[in-house]
Amino acid sequence: MRWFLFSIAMLTTVTAWASAVPDTSRHETAGRVDTVYIVRTDVTADSVARVAPYVRRLNNYYRMWARLIPRGARIQYAGNMGMFSGGPTWIYGRRHWETSLMFGFVPKHNAHHAVMTMTLKQDYIPWTVHVAGELVDFQPLAAGLYFNTAFSHKFWVHQPSRYPKGYYWFATRVRTNVYLGQRIRLNIPERKRWFGRSVSLFYELSTCDYYFIQKVKNSYITPDKWLTLSFGIQIEWL
Repeated sequence: MRWFLFSIAMLTTVTAWASAVPDTSRHETAGRVDTVYIVRTDVTADSVARVAPYVRRLNNYYRMWARLIPRGARIQYAGNMGMFSGGPTWIYGRRHWETSLMFGFVPKHNAHHAVMTMTLKQDYIPWTVHVAGELVDFQPLAAGLYFNTAFSHKFWVHQPSRYPKGYYWFATRVRTNVYLGQRIRLNIPERKRWFGRSVSLFYELSTCDYYFIQKVKNSYITPDKWLTLSFGIQIEWL
């Protein structure tokens, strides 16, 4: 019982002392409440100079990893990279340059068995024309270069020994392609964005190194034999 009364007395004393101490962080003047900010005096120019390099390195580290985040994705039909192909897209250089890593497939009815493909594609869009204010953009020229490979034992880099030496002068594993095309980009207003900032529709007219060389050697080859028309859609979410 004595300990209980002693505790009550101590609590009362501490409460009275706390209420008697003036509030140094807030004070009232003519009915207005002002906030007093506590300024640290231990921060010196030398300490800031020591921390600044670390902050710069940290920001550079974040920016480096941020560049690895794809800003969009695309799906494409045809184009010497399979019936359908798609993958992430990195957009940079004020939206003039794009790099895509695409995976596709060739259906079984076009080959003895289905074949998976992989394509590394580099695009360049030199200029953009605003058609309907900021909602619709027309890109009159898109040019690019891409490398395509197929995951199949029937394609090779070095000529197999079963063929006479020099029978095939080219490798069938990797094809180099070039293209020209155009795009229409639909910009999504900020208040209506849910998944991305824009959607682009495009077409491309492409050819590969083998088809082009055959055309140069044989002038009678028609355009439908060495040129490929493809279509696609691209979503930009960052």
